[in-house]
Amino acid sequence: MKVVPAAKVNLRRDEDGVWIAKSSLLPGCHAHGKERGEAMLRFQEAAKVHLEALMESGRPIPPAFRKQFVLTA
Repeated sequence: MKVVPAAKVNLRRDEDGVWIAKSSLLPGCHAHGKERGEAMLRFQEAAKVHLEALMESGRPIPPAFRKQFVLTA
């Protein structure tokens, strides 16, 4: 499951060697991991939870996700 296209996720390594994943499409959402793949996987999981929380709380969904993200029961 990819909530955010991989091309839109920024991956960088911090000074401690930890990989950080975030995307300008989803402000406030980020994840980290010991390896690039782990950071990416965690980011995708965090993005899904982040979008669900926005929907459940009635806060606006970022424009990039308004048409494609639907919360199901």
